[in-house]
Amino acid sequence: MELQIALDRIPRARALALARALAPSADVIEVGTSLIKAHGMELVREIAAAAGPTPVLADLKTADDAATEFRMAFEAGARAATVLAVAHDATLEKAIRTAQDHGAETVVDLMATTEERRARLAADLPDEVVLAAHVAKDVQAAHAGPASLLGAWAAGRRLALAGGLGADDLPALAAIPRLRVIVGGAVTGAPDPLAAAEQLRERLDSSDERTRSGR
Repeated sequence: MELQIALDRIPRARALALARALAPSADVIEVGTSLIKAHGMELVREIAAAAGPTPVLADLKTADDAATEFRMAFEAGARAATVLAVAHDATLEKAIRTAQDHGAETVVDLMATTEERRARLAADLPDEVVLAAHVAKDVQAAHAGPASLLGAWAAGRRLALAGGLGADDLPALAAIPRLRVIVGGAVTGAPDPLAAAEQLRERLDSSDERTRSGR
């Protein structure tokens, strides 16, 4: 499993400090949608520098004009960006093509999609595209969790899960192959974010080891 730590709904200075501190524990550092709306691509550029070799994802949640928005993110140093699955197919195609042109990654956010839409995208999109099962923040309290969005369509795909996840959720996810776990508030809202991130990293690595050994 991969670990993506999401920085969102926090002050700019804290986001930069956390990017520096947490990058060694993460596979991906995410610049959240609200931070990008508040501070623009300049903050993406600053967090990419602060994260060093750890790749940065710009959570654009692009719904239109994907070539422009993705190009802006990649030119600012992001190595991945998100596009909404509910956007037009042409928007998804432009997002993927722009990412490919920049040697970057496309993450398709499946928030608010139907099972039929998820299955069709899984069948049609290139293998390198990450499909992110995401329970939106506004409905998390009433939802079973992002893993409940997975179905037969997920088999063999690169996946991400997002929506209220923390360390206690990891054991149940260990058997899902090619998975990236996205954690935000459980790290950034913890009394000691670095300790929280290190605990997640240890649990992920331990789960991967148990899966490889068949235990």
